[in-house]
Amino acid sequence: MFTSPDGLKALAPSSDQMTLGKEDLDAEAVVTILKNCAPLAKDGWAIFVVKENGQLRYGVFRSIRHSLATVAVESMCDLGKDLPVILVRNRGHLTVELRNTNGEFFTVSLTTTPAKGSTLEKHVSSFVEAATASLENAERFKQYFHRLLTEILQRCHGTLLAVIPCSLDKENLGSLQDGVWPEPPLKLHNLYTEAMSTNTAEAVANLHAAEILLTGMINSDGVVVFNSKGAVVAFHVFLQPQEKERNSLSDEGGGRRRTYELMKLRLKAGFAAVFFRSHDGDTKCEVSQ
Repeated sequence: MFTSPDGLKALAPSSDQMTLGKEDLDAEAVVTILKNCAPLAKDGWAIFVVKENGQLRYGVFRSIRHSLATVAVESMCDLGKDLPVILVRNRGHLTVELRNTNGEFFTVSLTTTPAKGSTLEKHVSSFVEAATASLENAERFKQYFHRLLTEILQRCHGTLLAVIPCSLDKENLGSLQDGVWPEPPLKLHNLYTEAMSTNTAEAVANLHAAEILLTGMINSDGVVVFNSKGAVVAFHVFLQPQEKERNSLSDEGGGRRRTYELMKLRLKAGFAAVFFRSHDGDTKCEVSQ
């Protein structure tokens, strides 16, 4: 949301823009704007609303052209007070986050539960750190990986993720052997580095293809397992508690939540980090200390 056209131009100077209509400067206009724009705001497209000549001009723009580009939420932090922008994002079940160009944010809960900051960003950040712990000079990749995971997780119906150290392999992981282990692993960091260094259409296409595979894996049942070099080594993994673990597990909650509790018990013994997202958007993450 922009107070003038200058903000949109500064945030996305060369991006594609498509104006879909104009509405009077009124709170009720949001209904029409969302109805017309929301179905289009995905896969790199975002909604813009600009105050212009006493009206609201709205439409969609390419907030990210491809996986290597800097997204609007990252570049808007450079604008500061001179070009005020408000970013509005879904951050969970009936939870909305507003963020400005000074990096300040405000979280709104559309339920009777008191509003609190979204845990998604914090938990994804912790997981990304664990899943890239064996990489050097990987800050750009971490930003990309954080962005990719957040986008996928916001659209999934619940999932379980885990990180194992690179020193462990399939034969040393007991019950994890029952999952699906792709050969070769899905090496996201390698694909990202190749796309960044060559900037060829083929390399970018290969990275995009890997993103599609990761989305499918996260939307599958079971646990998705990463190593600490940003690669997916297994998915569709189902864990069964050992006899000594059963007494430490609660019978409450669904199967995914109980599996997460089991994964927490196996921190240090195998997992470096474990992540949980429920169907309604609740997230949890634990990292081995």
